[in-house]
Amino acid sequence: MKKLVLVALIAALMTPVSAQAAETKFVGGPLTNLDFQNATINLSLTNVPSKGGLYIQQCVEAPAGTRSALCNKAVELWISTQRGASFLPTAAITFKPTGSFVVGSTTVDCTVSKCGIFMRFDHTVASDFSEDQFIPLSFKAAVAGTTTLPADEVTATINGVAVTTRTPATLSYRQLSTVAATSKNGAPLSYRSLAPSCSLNGLQILPLAGTGECAISVTSAGNANSAPVTVILPIRLTLGVQTIDTFTLPESLKAFSKSNLPLTSNFGERVKYKAVGACSVVRSVLTVRRGKCEIDVTAPSRKTLYEGLKTKLFVTGR
Repeated sequence: MKKLVLVALIAALMTPVSAQAAETKFVGGPLTNLDFQNATINLSLTNVPSKGGLYIQQCVEAPAGTRSALCNKAVELWISTQRGASFLPTAAITFKPTGSFVVGSTTVDCTVSKCGIFMRFDHTVASDFSEDQFIPLSFKAAVAGTTTLPADEVTATINGVAVTTRTPATLSYRQLSTVAATSKNGAPLSYRSLAPSCSLNGLQILPLAGTGECAISVTSAGNANSAPVTVILPIRLTLGVQTIDTFTLPESLKAFSKSNLPLTSNFGERVKYKAVGACSVVRSVLTVRRGKCEIDVTAPSRKTLYEGLKTKLFVTGR
């Protein structure tokens, strides 16, 4: 009895913490003696958490508590119910790892390095490591003359700021933004919005929500020097900033003159004005007298779209 308990304890200690914590259950194969160039693993997932999607990657095993920097981007899968995902969580999934792949200037040979399937939460919960788990793979030796094209490297920015799955962009509701990307090997690129909360017109992104997340995918078609690859650019959405648009009130106005103030905000909300001091506002028409005037400007918020407007205007009648 003591021996059985000891064996169980040793087995528990040898199991990676991330694998113990992960809810997702992986079933599939084959996982050993895989073809170096044309392997196919058929798999299914159960107990996939609803808080986010998953990435299925081929990576070199990393130390416990870390994520490998050596992963085969060309075969990565995105498992999600969102539009643009590789497979639904409930689908029969096919994963095609290779015995060798290139990351930057590093060539990984999986007959030498310990490669495997690495599963983790996707960009919607990028900082959550609770679904991290590593499933080892082994490959047959390469056939003489086998070559592996490196996956193309795509770098991207939104509004001039670099964006990756580890460094999302942050955009507010209706903040018109520009995505730009380059292929290291000069391959043609295509762009796609992966969520209805962000529209994409050419290279122009328009967030249509003020909470949650969206993502833009950039796909390199590959060429004679590189394999195709898709990168996902995650975007965190925040409430829009409500203003009275480009309206500017002069510091001073002629006494007893009248000025029209904006009727609505940049989001179409009715703006209210409350004047204090040497002025009055009636039906959005400002009348100043001699002296200092202060005007409270307000407009209502929309819970998931934009913040309420609350600002002040100042003017002196002369």
